[in-house]
Amino acid sequence: MAYNRGRSSRRYDVIYMLFALVLGMFMAWVTGDIGGRGLIGNVLIHYGIWLFAGSLLAFYAGDTPKGALSPFACYFGGVLAYTAYIYLAGGDGSLRLFVYRLILCAIGAILGAASHNARQKEWVGGICAAIAPSLMIAEGYPALYSRSYALILELILAAALYLVLARGKDRRLMGLPFVIIFSFALIYFDAFNRIFGGWI
Repeated sequence: MAYNRGRSSRRYDVIYMLFALVLGMFMAWVTGDIGGRGLIGNVLIHYGIWLFAGSLLAFYAGDTPKGALSPFACYFGGVLAYTAYIYLAGGDGSLRLFVYRLILCAIGAILGAASHNARQKEWVGGICAAIAPSLMIAEGYPALYSRSYALILELILAAALYLVLARGKDRRLMGLPFVIIFSFALIYFDAFNRIFGGWI
């Protein structure tokens, strides 16, 4: 019985990682087709929707290593599919940009591990739950003056993600100050653009 459960668990893990990989490939291919055009196209060219998808994959993964690996699989699939799309469209993919995107995949894995650990109790869970939504807020805050529907949607997704990651009233209250602090710091020091700007 234990052997069968182990096999079933491993099979589920493989399917979960394949789902994450295919999801990233699908999102990247759609980005190649409609990126920058219409609401969906504009949403896809921002980091927020990728953080949202990766964080959810990480949160529902079985443990912390899988919480890091599942968003990595998603982002890596996205890098492969987008690179293939550019090549098939007759473009000339930059090796430097490809390497940068792989570094972003690794950063995404770290963020995924944090999102999975939003399940931890009290302050640890609250802090981990605050990280990904804060990054999304830092990217989406120009919606306050630009009235970009894509960025407005990103702010809505950031709030929804926080509610998913920070389960329970206590954890949400503990994490909220960190959302405010992290978001303010990222915006005030323009840290988001300094770290991620121009990489894609």
